[in-house]
Amino acid sequence: MRRTNRQPRGAALIIAMLVMAVLLLAGTTFLTISSTENAIALNERVSAQAFLLAEAGLHKTIAKLNASSTYSGETNTSLGSGSFTVTVATAAGCTATSARDIVATGSVPVAGGQAQVQLRTILDQISYPFRWGAFSTVPNLVVTDDDRKEKELWIKDNGESDSFDSALGAYSTTTNKGSVGNIGANGDITLEQNTAISGSVSAGDAIHTQSGVTISGSQTTSAAAKSFPSITPSTTPTSSLTIGNNTTVNLTAGTYYYTSIDIGNNSNITTSGGPVTIYVTGDVEIGNSVTIGANPGTNLQIIAKSSGADTSSVEFEAGNTFTFYGSFYGKNTDVDLGNDAKIYGSMLARTIKMGNNAKIHYDLALENQSVCTYGKYLVKLGTWREVIPGS
Repeated sequence: MRRTNRQPRGAALIIAMLVMAVLLLAGTTFLTISSTENAIALNERVSAQAFLLAEAGLHKTIAKLNASSTYSGETNTSLGSGSFTVTVATAAGCTATSARDIVATGSVPVAGGQAQVQLRTILDQISYPFRWGAFSTVPNLVVTDDDRKEKELWIKDNGESDSFDSALGAYSTTTNKGSVGNIGANGDITLEQNTAISGSVSAGDAIHTQSGVTISGSQTTSAAAKSFPSITPSTTPTSSLTIGNNTTVNLTAGTYYYTSIDIGNNSNITTSGGPVTIYVTGDVEIGNSVTIGANPGTNLQIIAKSSGADTSSVEFEAGNTFTFYGSFYGKNTDVDLGNDAKIYGSMLARTIKMGNNAKIHYDLALENQSVCTYGKYLVKLGTWREVIPGS
């Protein structure tokens, strides 16, 4: 037998073909990935363009409605590399015809069709005044009561202001307490001994403090005056609400109109079934140990006199140990609260006087609560984005 060292023929060709197949597969994969990345980048770009076009349509709608409430929208308005379409429809709002449902659609042409994004929102003639634990709206130059001069917002000894969020539960010094208990006034603010403000203080004139006062946030004096809308109820009240001593009255969801309110000692107003709005155009007299509302305070809004000249006002007076859950809006109402008052919400009035040991717990859930006005159109319920299916 004879031996040979020759290798089997054809192996090199097979190896070379395998290497070429692997390289071809890798090249195809890289090309596919590159093509996909380009498509993703293109989709992101045209989606962003469509969103900006829809946003431009929304801002134009706000401007148009502020110029004329009869504006009804427009179709395929060219802008940049695309266009926008806006539809305007009447919605339920503060008044029968003020609110508008808006759909703004931005479109950008792409291969095979259009990339589109919609922005949907509600516009209304509204304001959001409840950004304060307490705010006094009147300038001190208008106050004629010597007792209130330089005390448009007046918190007596051992007062306190902080914040909480009723969406997270009841106020708690350990688990639901914050430092956004901001207070303010278009006039002067007076804080008597040992008052603690967990938040900022802003005054249109001066801030007067006595010994032991602490303010955790900023202090602003001579601040620019803040304006608030005048409110006149759409239904003229014809009757008053009178509640005797030791009585509880429950108000179911809805709107109530009163010429005045008189509540006896140890009585309560509760709410049930949803939000309650109370309009009262005249004086409010409240006895001792009265509670109005319950957590969450977002279920109750009291709108007291808020129309007329700055010098035109009514009184809201409550005795000692008064407790209130909700938002109070009384641009032309002078508020006088007794000792140990507790406010779980927000109180905005012409002037505010709070007795010893008064506590203001500002409810963050009220930040976007509105009152009706005939001012500028604003976004009322936020804006949400929708990429149209199939685009």
